[in-house]
Amino acid sequence: MPHYDVVVLGCGPAGERAAIAAARAGKRVAVVERAHVVGGNRVNWGTIPSKTLRESAVFFYQLTRNRLHGIRYEVGPELTVADFMFRERAVVQRELELINESLGRYAVELRHGHARFAGPHAVAVKPPNGAEIYTLTADFFVIATGSRPNRPDDVPFDGQTVFDSETILQLPRIPRAMTLLGAGVVGIEYASIFAALGIAVTLVDTRDRLLPYLDREIVDTLAVELQRLGVQTQHDDRYARIERLQGDPPRIAVETLAGRRIESDVLLYCVGRDGNTHDIGLGTLGLKAGKYGLLEVNHNYQTVHPHIYAVGDVIGYPALASTSMEQGRQAMHHAFGIPGPKGRTEVLPFAVYSIPEVAYIGATEEALAEKGTDYVAGRGHYDKNPRGQILGETGGVLKLLFERPSLRLVGAHVVGASASEIIHVAQAFLQSGATAVDIAETLYNYPTLSDMYRHAALKAIAEDRQRRKGGRGTGSGAGS
Repeated sequence: MPHYDVVVLGCGPAGERAAIAAARAGKRVAVVERAHVVGGNRVNWGTIPSKTLRESAVFFYQLTRNRLHGIRYEVGPELTVADFMFRERAVVQRELELINESLGRYAVELRHGHARFAGPHAVAVKPPNGAEIYTLTADFFVIATGSRPNRPDDVPFDGQTVFDSETILQLPRIPRAMTLLGAGVVGIEYASIFAALGIAVTLVDTRDRLLPYLDREIVDTLAVELQRLGVQTQHDDRYARIERLQGDPPRIAVETLAGRRIESDVLLYCVGRDGNTHDIGLGTLGLKAGKYGLLEVNHNYQTVHPHIYAVGDVIGYPALASTSMEQGRQAMHHAFGIPGPKGRTEVLPFAVYSIPEVAYIGATEEALAEKGTDYVAGRGHYDKNPRGQILGETGGVLKLLFERPSLRLVGAHVVGASASEIIHVAQAFLQSGATAVDIAETLYNYPTLSDMYRHAALKAIAEDRQRRKGGRGTGSGAGS
């Protein structure tokens, strides 16, 4: 019965980074992965495949929207999702190679099978090939089992007309019309992707506005851009009944609580995800998952048992690959006293890979106003930026928030092309405690989207100067 310093359940982004962090510190580590491949949803079913489709959709949209004189192109009548995913297998294969190389480099033992807790310091592993169940013991455990799409019993998932976020990329054909139930990050990303491919998309949102935790001005801009793509959004509504319509091919009809009837070729249901905790032996430990199968942890990612950590999707928000990786590292740093940064994952950059992208870090304007913080906002606009004009991206905006009177940067929000990339400039400024003056005096390549930081900072400085002259009070976002 092998004994380890730590056994990790799951080899997605959180589990992989937890295992490597411990192994780099000289610990004996085993990872148990239920799937036949490592990488989890990030590599195999979600992040990488969906972003590959997104890049193809952006390319297709640019071809159809920004036609160049004298250049002809053809779009075949029988396009499939697979046609737009030609890069995906190469990218996934390379990612899998890199993960396996890392695990091998640090002597992490990878075991395939389903692990269930058999006691406080033991897991029983059932191999996938029917071999005999065996037991692993360890001083510490990390639950990094990830999540799966929520699948209500009254939604008729069939792989032909009704899909979830992990099966939608197996669409047998490109539909003419699609209904999306759920306007969270995944729903908005897929709504924009399929709309960019020329599909008529109806997005049903149970809330009265999109992504309520984001800066409202940024979300309002995103909503305008989604409408420009052709996405029709229905707010404050949810499905009452879903009916499969006979035909060749079959179609789908959604009747909503508000009395709407929406017919389309395909339905994508993406309302939430559930933590993969239903069959890992939590009862043996006296542990109980909460709503949606999620586990509660403290600020060090420990469960009620201090030697058992949980990281990634299985603990809920923010459930991003980047934050999950950092949670895995920090959990092992805490368990073994490994020196390293202890920053909370709430202040890491976030991105929504819609078309256009949205990214942010730090405080929103609404949060500052609610706290009564004296602040000023400055904005840089894509349509006033040469690189933005070259790209044809004229609807985007970079919004910077500075507290007064120091004018220290406290939040940054972007909607537009490459938002997920240029937000890292704000991350560096935030971590260094930069002020609007520091940002305005930084040299940027020209022409670049990053040069919007200078424009936004200058606008904030001008607004602050105007307010000082006028003696205006706290909490203004009037910078333009």
